[in-house]
Amino acid sequence: MRVKDVDQVVITVDDLEAARGFYHEVLDLPVLAETETKLLFQLGKQTLVCQLPTATGLQPANPTVGSTTLSILVKDSLATIEAHFANYFIDIVAGSLDRQLTKHQEHSLLINDPAGNLIKIKES
Repeated sequence: MRVKDVDQVVITVDDLEAARGFYHEVLDLPVLAETETKLLFQLGKQTLVCQLPTATGLQPANPTVGSTTLSILVKDSLATIEAHFANYFIDIVAGSLDRQLTKHQEHSLLINDPAGNLIKIKES
């Protein structure tokens, strides 16, 4: 098997309106589609699906609100991102973090979405 790319990521949330406010308003992700139990956002080349634990159809065996960690690459500086989050009263869980990885230095900060999912924001 030769994996080509990631198509979509599904996270479990407990409030679609709060998810819309966060992912569309704060992170500026375009809304692709919406149902009573799901919101789909464009996240780079991929799709981010925010799904209620009560959604029907195929889903994880134990959908748990707030159990996902998602890492997002951004073009803006972390200082710009921190100021942006301050305007929306988004608490920064940890940051600015600097780590030496194998081939490069990583600069990031961490926040939680309204459902408690951990979101890492990394400078690209």
